[in-house]
Amino acid sequence: MTGTRRGATVAALMVCVVMVVALIATLAPPTPVEAQETEPADDAAQELVEKYAPIVMLKAQDEACDTDGEPYAPTAVDIVLDNPEILLRQLGSENPVVRQAPSAADLYGLNEGFYLDFPASALQPGCIYEQDFDKYTGTTTGHREPVVYAHVATQADEPDKLAVQYWFYWYYNDWNNKHESDWEGIQLLFDVGTVDEALTVDPVSAGYAQHEGGERAAWDSSKLQREGYRPVVYPSAGSHASYYGSALYIGRSASEGFGCDTTDGPSVRTDPTVILLPDEASGPDDEFAWLGFDGRWGERQSGPFNGPTGPVDKQRWTDPVDWHDSLRADSVVVPTGDSQAESIVHGFCTVVEHGSAALIVLKTSPVTLVVALGVLVLLLRWFATRTVWNKVPAIPMIRRRRAGEIIRAAAGSYRRRFAVLVTIGLVYVPTSIAVALFASVLRVLPIVRQLTDLSDNAAETSLIFAFFASSIANVMAFIAVNAMISAYFHLLSGAGDDQADAQTVEDVSGLDAVRQAWRHAPQLFGGFLWALFVVTVLTMTVIGIPLAVWFLVRFQFMAQTIVTEDLDGRSGLRRSGALVSGRWWHTAVMVALLNLLVALSGAVVGLTLLVVVAGIPMWLFSALITLVYAFIAPLAAVALTLLFGDAVAESRGEPTEPSASNPDLLVPA
Repeated sequence: MTGTRRGATVAALMVCVVMVVALIATLAPPTPVEAQETEPADDAAQELVEKYAPIVMLKAQDEACDTDGEPYAPTAVDIVLDNPEILLRQLGSENPVVRQAPSAADLYGLNEGFYLDFPASALQPGCIYEQDFDKYTGTTTGHREPVVYAHVATQADEPDKLAVQYWFYWYYNDWNNKHESDWEGIQLLFDVGTVDEALTVDPVSAGYAQHEGGERAAWDSSKLQREGYRPVVYPSAGSHASYYGSALYIGRSASEGFGCDTTDGPSVRTDPTVILLPDEASGPDDEFAWLGFDGRWGERQSGPFNGPTGPVDKQRWTDPVDWHDSLRADSVVVPTGDSQAESIVHGFCTVVEHGSAALIVLKTSPVTLVVALGVLVLLLRWFATRTVWNKVPAIPMIRRRRAGEIIRAAAGSYRRRFAVLVTIGLVYVPTSIAVALFASVLRVLPIVRQLTDLSDNAAETSLIFAFFASSIANVMAFIAVNAMISAYFHLLSGAGDDQADAQTVEDVSGLDAVRQAWRHAPQLFGGFLWALFVVTVLTMTVIGIPLAVWFLVRFQFMAQTIVTEDLDGRSGLRRSGALVSGRWWHTAVMVALLNLLVALSGAVVGLTLLVVVAGIPMWLFSALITLVYAFIAPLAAVALTLLFGDAVAESRGEPTEPSASNPDLLVPA
């Protein structure tokens, strides 16, 4: 019995010893053999991310605080960590400060209720963010080289695919949606499941993050620029959306970014240092403890002005394959050389930019915005009441008419003779083709190529030449439309009254007007060249710009005087100047309003197409804008012809017909 008990005791002791040994083995640090097995994996990952390290092309700044260039570079988050000028705040009453100069350890484990606050106002940045960035990364604090963070990512339900991600941290986002901090980047996708395999094959695709979405390209695609294995990235100035080339891009949705991104112009090559990130931070003492911060990396604001969350909270961190598959195949690039489409797109960019600015004013100073809108409404109402809007006929062409009467008569005549007038306006269609051909030929002329090569900004110089060529062609088209329409109304006026002699008026065709205008084509072209020479020379002197504007208004009736009074080019310009004399401001205001009508009509249609019709090809967009001008330009030409008729009638001493309404202050009674 005693022996049995002794044996049981020994067995129990042996079991305890075995359990203790097993526990010690579990808690003991890995053996050197295990360490040797993990280190190569880390080395392989570092080799992989170094192999494909991106080259970042930053849009050059002409000078400090130049908003057309890119003042920032992708950098390490260290510039905002342990920085006494950075505050960590918590949402609540007055958003109290939790920590000054927060460290990575301080950020670890904090949720959405916390955010970093930089020493400036995100919605009214001025140049403070740029100056602070220079201070934090410059020689005063020890120069910091540009940095990109790399992450080797996998997706649980896609074990045979691997993504190499590069995350760019930007100190400030100075775009339509202004906010502190910005996380952007690119991703390379491999059709293999391990790092070692990825080192032996090429990526199958590259994805570039852009706002809420992005764009992908096959690894062998011509649009993906590479230096060996290294992809070239063009961050948009201000927004930092990543693009494949140097151009102007338009976005019409959250995934594209609502507005315009620009990467064009000269660029500064940047080769950032690559820092490999783990999948997650192990704790507050981890070197990358800031990965465990789920709060905001910038000032809290509503909507698009809010500071962003960090990489770990983005979809592509955990679901890189799904994110990659959701990317667009391309982006909308604004073509150069087509001034019509280009002007509409730039108008779209300006409208979005000003809309964003108005929203910022509404947030920061709502009273200012309300007062400004009220003043604008009062000004428009004041201008509308300074003229008379009586209904008067458009024929005879030579007759005294007030500004409101001219606009109303032009609109009525446009409705009645819509088919003839729009047919005349279709001269814009062949002109648009001539614009493209002329701009293309201009670019390859030796003198233009030499000037482009000598320029510091070859792309901008080429664009200037193309814009100059297309602008001249468009002006010539409008002069042709004016000549044909003034000839048409001149013939109508000779045929009879607009209402009394309707049968005779019907005998006048648009073809008759075209023939009469064509007979004066040499004189019209000569007058145009002389006017172009005078205005261009004065403009080039800079100090002569006011005089150039003065001459430009005096030349407005050139087409009408040449066609209806059978004058040569220079005589037509002199006659036009004589008619404008004494009524320069009246003519200038009316011409400005007519040009504004044409521009706004094209802009409204263009903006509608850009916003409503997703993915419209730019060639179709340009063609539709050309048709809009073909429809609207004749209306403006009718009004300008009636303005000419009013000037001729005044020069003959004809009085303005009395009206019970307020006298027209633009036209002397």
